[in-house]
Amino acid sequence: RSNGTWAWPPMLFDNQPAKVKDFIDVMLETGTLPEFECFDVGIVRCVEMYVQTGMYTERLPEYNFVMGVESGMPADPDLLPILLKLKIKGAPWQATVIGRSEIWPVHQRVAELGGHLRTGLEDTFYLPDGTKADSNGPLVEKLAEYARNAGREVASPQEARGMLGLQDVGLTLSS
Repeated sequence: RSNGTWAWPPMLFDNQPAKVKDFIDVMLETGTLPEFECFDVGIVRCVEMYVQTGMYTERLPEYNFVMGVESGMPADPDLLPILLKLKIKGAPWQATVIGRSEIWPVHQRVAELGGHLRTGLEDTFYLPDGTKADSNGPLVEKLAEYARNAGREVASPQEARGMLGLQDVGLTLSS
């Protein structure tokens, strides 16, 4: 914290390969698309080892670069090209960026580099101009703008399912 105290006490993240394999197995059993959350460069490199050792064989892994957590990777757009060099070629990726104003240049760079865009109040409460978002809507609108700035269009739900290899579950919303 800014006052020199820990937001939470330092701890060891226990992600032994056997534990990761158990999670992968349950996700595949339940039809869940595994997402490999990478909080540091070492985890990015481990994902390829999971594939090489046969822990994950279904398809190309989905990378999620988690940036902005103080004990992990910084929210720095200059880090993205390095991470992209370390992931498996052709594997889809995205970034979860946590913070305030520092997250928005990262989102724009993700759009420019071809990553999937994601946001929500669980990651930030603030729009680029510092105003507080009252829902996910304004955050998503800003990412749509960033996608268009990068020459991309926002995928429809059906297109997104196709990109992710997910079946259309046929859910409809009723009033």
